[in-house]
Amino acid sequence: MWDLSGKYAIVGVGESERSKNSGTTPLHLALQAARNAIEDAGLNAKDIDAFMSYSEHDSCTSHQLATYLGVRPRYVKDIMGGGSSTELLIADAVSLIESGQATAVLIFRSMNGRSGVRMGGGGWSTDLLQSAIEGGSFIIPYGMASPSQWFGMFATRHMYEANLTQEHLGHVCVSFYEHAQRNPKAMLHGKPLSMEHYLKTSHLSYPFTKHDFCLETDEANAIIVTSAERAKDCKSRPVFIKGIVAREAHPHAHYWSDLSQVAADYVGERIYENAGIQPEDLDVASIYDCYSWVVLRQLEAYKIASREGLGDFVAQGNLKMGGKLPSNTAGGMLSEGYTHGMNNVLEITRQLRHEYKGTERQVEGCELGLCTGWLGPDAAGAMILNN
Repeated sequence: MWDLSGKYAIVGVGESERSKNSGTTPLHLALQAARNAIEDAGLNAKDIDAFMSYSEHDSCTSHQLATYLGVRPRYVKDIMGGGSSTELLIADAVSLIESGQATAVLIFRSMNGRSGVRMGGGGWSTDLLQSAIEGGSFIIPYGMASPSQWFGMFATRHMYEANLTQEHLGHVCVSFYEHAQRNPKAMLHGKPLSMEHYLKTSHLSYPFTKHDFCLETDEANAIIVTSAERAKDCKSRPVFIKGIVAREAHPHAHYWSDLSQVAADYVGERIYENAGIQPEDLDVASIYDCYSWVVLRQLEAYKIASREGLGDFVAQGNLKMGGKLPSNTAGGMLSEGYTHGMNNVLEITRQLRHEYKGTERQVEGCELGLCTGWLGPDAAGAMILNN
């Protein structure tokens, strides 16, 4: 069992306005999110002594954010990265506090992901893809020149092996779109999706329709991590880090050479032992959902469903409210917004605080939650959180 279980907590979460065109800078968005997280925790900006962020050449720095909050930080760090970077930096925050380098850490992701540099197009170039994908010259000439194309190839192979169909992808999308209808801040709030409509939608990159893609948005998210002892002085209800696996890697950098395994399989082997629980103990989940298929592959990796039972698990409505594991209850990246996963962490924190108590948005009685991060088949991380 992880010997730091319950010693550290998320005490503040916040986000900026979410839109397709913010009309402002990532620094301004980050300030909105950070101030909201600080207020949520009941802290002052100067109580934060470490600032960390992740980006893809599309954001402000941690030092800039601290400066405009009026803080001289003891520690700043900005890493290049997308999915699973939230879990990685939360693990780093725990290490900083444990070693006495910091007392309260603010982690943020800020991006004009729709009006600025877009992961799915716009800001990408062949040169960038060559540097972003290990060994890109081996796959780009064969048509795998964008995230949707290479994820589509991974999905097609796994779907064949697991006997999954287009309709199973659709169950993931329909479930998360349903959650978005309860979330007024979701980009697709007011735009429900039926299975009939999903199946009639044309493919953009097989096997993905537009509904299978995450939503590119302009927004910022922020999280504050501190010790359980200091959390007692915060106004928010703390959500404790029961277990964490920062970032595991696939055995080979050229991971497409062996798609029988993904990095999340290794995280799934460790995270429950780390937290001292079993998969069936989970009450709620935030599963990284850059594409619908990625959810299915992680349900397998985290032993929530067997490979043979994946299709039935989602078809039976188990990702919905009232299902075995309500997941991505704000709509996830498929229908709420996209900050490379941090928005999913904000939502699971609020669920475990029972902030929606008395509404149809609250997962009743939830105490234990799984939050996963997925950079790709090559790298992944996860957390178990409890209230």
